[in-house]
Amino acid sequence: MSTDEIRARIKKSIATITSLSPDEITDTASYKDDLQLDSLTILEITVDAEYQFQVKIPDDVLSEIRTVDDTVRVVQQHLELAVA
Repeated sequence: MSTDEIRARIKKSIATITSLSPDEITDTASYKDDLQLDSLTILEITVDAEYQFQVKIPDDVLSEIRTVDDTVRVVQQHLELAVA
């Protein structure tokens, strides 16, 4: 799966969970500062990504996820680990 496909699915998920317009969700937007999301919503986005991509993101990695780019990177890393 390409990075663009992962990014598009994650943005769609964020838009669904938060009711934000996809246009508001930039790749570098901070979940907390720019999108004003609380920690529970960020966790919901992460759990949805795990479900969509069939990966398990370890708890210690969750703290690294602050933007769409971070989410894409982590999902991509874990997809590559699952294939290896």
